Formats: sequence, structure tokens, C-alpha cells
Amino acid sequence: MIRTVYVFAFLLLTLATRSVFAQQEPQFSMYMYNPLYYNPAAAGSEGVSRLQLTQRTQYLGYQAIGSNDDGVQNTQLVSFNMPLARIKSGVGIYAFNDKLAATTNQSVQVSYAYRLALKNGTLALGVQAGLFNKSYDYGKFRPSEPGDPLIPTGRISQAKPDIGAGVYYNTTDYWIGLSVNHLNQASYTLGTDRSTSPLYPNAYLSAGYRLGLGYDIDIQPSILIQYATKGGLRNSTATVNVVGTYDNRIWAGVGYRYQDAVMVTAGINLMRNNALRIGYSLDLVTGASVKSATSHEIMLAYALPAPDPRKKPIIRTPRFRY
Repeated sequence: MIRTVYVFAFLLLTLATRSVFAQQEPQFSMYMYNPLYYNPAAAGSEGVSRLQLTQRTQYLGYQAIGSNDDGVQNTQLVSFNMPLARIKSGVGIYAFNDKLAATTNQSVQVSYAYRLALKNGTLALGVQAGLFNKSYDYGKFRPSEPGDPLIPTGRISQAKPDIGAGVYYNTTDYWIGLSVNHLNQASYTLGTDRSTSPLYPNAYLSAGYRLGLGYDIDIQPSILIQYATKGGLRNSTATVNVVGTYDNRIWAGVGYRYQDAVMVTAGINLMRNNALRIGYSLDLVTGASVKSATSHEIMLAYALPAPDPRKKPIIRTPRFRY
């Protein structure tokens, strides 16, 4: 089994580094609370069925050069995943809508993870497949020569199949995962046959550790590294975060995204068994003077109650009403 894991991880790294070009992906400051988006093998890793919504508004007030629209990046992400303990598996699905000036990216991905016990934790091998849609609204551009017949008009969009894979290992104290998306490298032609926009692979490495500092306080440092094969390290990002939780209900933390922003995060867990999770992150941009000073992210998540096998359903009949 260990040999299989090594081979799978090697294949992921090979596929991630065979190209030197890739596109910029949406980024999230509260990445540690939605591992499914970054790694399909994380499906079912929490042991509960969870529905989650995230809204991120990035670089408020930034104006895109040559566009009639602002350069604010708006991203909405909805995800759901659940464990299937009887078949040692987990399944999940996520969809996102990411808009930046005249460009819109949309995707729907379905994930499956095979989970098996390994030492003190669980090892999962996961795959995902879905559709990735790219579109350009050429009406929002300001061409230097209006009426140029070589410049397309209106909105043009294309949807292509998209696949990814990952490996994920987690215990009660820590987790680590490696994944690669866009393995099939779908290519889009939006405008002219000579203009193509491909999806090149991106590799993600995520890890975190839970450290108890007493009965009521936990500290959770984590890291997320995105290796963008388009431009290599120049277009890659690394984010570190430290979150402290009190009484398993109130949490707050700070983080840093390399050459981009300092992050402040806070949230609260509500309802029975902390089923409802509410979080907010404020990014103070430090990487470039042309960007606005802040980005904002809001998260809302709900863990569905697990069915109780001890409870038998009530069967009502026309003869007896009770």
C-alpha cells in the first residue's frame, strides 16, 4: 500500500511540472475550512456532511486598464461533501463563479475519494471531473481604435471537460494533501482561431496541525502552496495562517500571503454540535500600490446531523393514527 501511495504522489508531481504555463486560480483566505476545493481526496475527511458557501470580493476599487468595468474580482463558491463510511469512501461537489473585469470563469466539479485506515489516520486517493466554462465580454473593453473588425463583439463563452486528482492524509492532530487540477489541459478559442486560452495544471500542497494549549484553547497553524506551472515560481503563491479556537466555538487568527496581503480572520460556531460555522476574513493588501487596500471574504457552513441508526421510523396506517 505504501508503494502505491508513493507512485500516485510521483505521478501527480510529474503531471504538475511537465508544463511551464498555467492560469491564475481564485484564491481564498479561509482555505483551511474548505479543503475539497483544493483537493478531491479531502471529500468526507471531516466525518460529517457539510454544505458551505463562500463569497470573496478582492481588491476593492481596482480599475482594469483598457476596460469599461472595474477590476474587482468577485468569487462565489458553494460546496458539499459527505463521508460514505460503509464503502470507505467520500463524495463531494463544488461550483464556483469567478468574475474579473470582462473575464468570467465558472466550474462544476464532482469528487470521489477512496479512504482507508493507515497507522493513526486515514489516507485518501481522490479524483474529480466536471466542466470548466470560460467567457469574455468584449463589450467591456475600450479598444484604441473603435470599430476594428478584428476585435470580437458581445459575449463569447466555451465549456470544456476538466479533471483533477489528489492524495490526502489526515489524523485527529494534523493533515497533509497534494493535488493537481486541469490534468487534461483543455484549450479554449474565444474570439479568433489564432487566440487560444488553455487551462494548464496547478499543484496544491496543503498541511496543518492542531495543537492543544489547555482544556479550552486550540492553536492551528496551516499552510497552502499553489504552484502555478504558468511562469513557475513567479506566478505561484504561498499562504500561512495561524488560527486560535476557544471552547471549540470562537476562533480568530492571522495570516500572510506572500507578496500580496496580511490576513485577519474571525468566526464563531453556533447551534448544537457547532453545526453552523460563520467566518469573515479581511485582507490588507501589501503587494502592489495600484490595488485597493482591502479584500473581504465571508463564509457560511452547515454540518448536517448524522442519522441515528437506533431510531426506527414511525410508520402510520389508515387504521391507527398516533
